[in-house]
Amino acid sequence: MNHMLTNQELFHFCEQFSIILRSGISGAEGLHILYDDSKSQRSREIFESLIKSQEETGSLSQALTDAGIFPDSMISYVKAGEETGCLDEVMASLADHYEQEMEISQSIRSAVTYPLIMLGMMGAVIIILLVKVLPVFQQVFRQMGLEMTGLSSGLLKTGSAISRYSAVFFTVLAVLILCIIFLCCTEKGREMLGRFAARIPQIRDIPVAMDYGRLTQAMSMGLRSGLGPETSLELADHLISHPLIKSRLVKAQKLLNEGALFADAMTESGLFQGMDARLISISVRAGAADEVMGKLSDRYRQESISIVERTISVVEPTIVILLSVLVGLVLLSVMMPLLGILSDMIV
Repeated sequence: MNHMLTNQELFHFCEQFSIILRSGISGAEGLHILYDDSKSQRSREIFESLIKSQEETGSLSQALTDAGIFPDSMISYVKAGEETGCLDEVMASLADHYEQEMEISQSIRSAVTYPLIMLGMMGAVIIILLVKVLPVFQQVFRQMGLEMTGLSSGLLKTGSAISRYSAVFFTVLAVLILCIIFLCCTEKGREMLGRFAARIPQIRDIPVAMDYGRLTQAMSMGLRSGLGPETSLELADHLISHPLIKSRLVKAQKLLNEGALFADAMTESGLFQGMDARLISISVRAGAADEVMGKLSDRYRQESISIVERTISVVEPTIVILLSVLVGLVLLSVMMPLLGILSDMIV
């Protein structure tokens, strides 16, 4: 029970718990129901721990904290829901949040998977050509009393080095795969990947759009759950990782503490600008801030997916072209001398 729950597991927990609370069942009894409905040993251990802590402290948020596998952001929202008596709304909003996180992660994963598979397959083809095919052509040349020269000789030496140091090659490959897994599957790795992505012009807008999607979703979630704008903004801080947005968020919170109006704090801090700031200002006065924030969240998340798709649409053909050129060079480096020999023999 040491590793954190996935977005999918958090979604199912929040969705089921919100249904239980809306049915008029208490949180303590709801945990017992979820325990009885658990299929795996791990799930039963988790709910057993939650039930024990809930009975001792009388607080679901404290039980989640003691379990050590729930994110701090979720615990903060649950605590706020307990204090305001809107825990059922908070749980339903959290379920929507984690469902959107699942959808955007799946969209990005689907967009990136095909180019990576294609890159791996083309790389394997090139290695096979260097290690297996070129030595065959070398034997043909030697039977004709010739030796490979120039580019073909350099490629042959590269293939020989790969074959000779195959253990080192596969070790490096394994390290690269582990690095990719670390960057994609761990919180610290994703933070490092985000900082690196922020320096690349083509993709640096992706983490910004994703964090703005989380921010507006968190605001919508808090407002819809009966929390005030200031409390919703404070809780949203737990979901943000981009340093620029976090700095603007801190500035907005400072302005609010100094007595500034919510709409003015959003604009003066630079957290929202232009049309978005205007929409938020109007929605707060009209009492429809949660709906507008939800729509902004959908737009930001769709924008992040669109940026990924546009980037992939450029990267994918580029990979194909580069690897095709490499394969062509490998083949031409040995075929052209052979064609020259054959033409001399015909003449």
